[in-house]
Amino acid sequence: MQELVIRLGKPEWYSLNDRIHHYKRARIAKAVRGKAAMLARAHLAPVTGPCTVTAHIAYPRNGRADPHNAAVVKHILDGLTDAGIWADDDSTHIPAVAYRRDPATGTTGLWQVRLTITPTT
Repeated sequence: MQELVIRLGKPEWYSLNDRIHHYKRARIAKAVRGKAAMLARAHLAPVTGPCTVTAHIAYPRNGRADPHNAAVVKHILDGLTDAGIWADDDSTHIPAVAYRRDPATGTTGLWQVRLTITPTT
């Protein structure tokens, strides 16, 4: 099992419920994807077979939230593909992605995504 932690500020975060302009969404996607690729190259080893990914989402506070709506997780997975951690982020290489909630970061405007990557047999 491998783990990668990515901290995201307010300009890098949005959920599926947010109504944002598609240009802004594209800028966020590019930034998050690049950050994830850079961190993955430095901290992860390539995965050769299929694996499951669990995204643990930490929000700034302990209020209501839905980790399944964390749209940036897709951009992070794309960044790991760009970094060569797996060949593709399709269902053959990643048959399951689970979402969990982590304790709050306690810092206003700071979200954290902790990915755990577990090879499947």
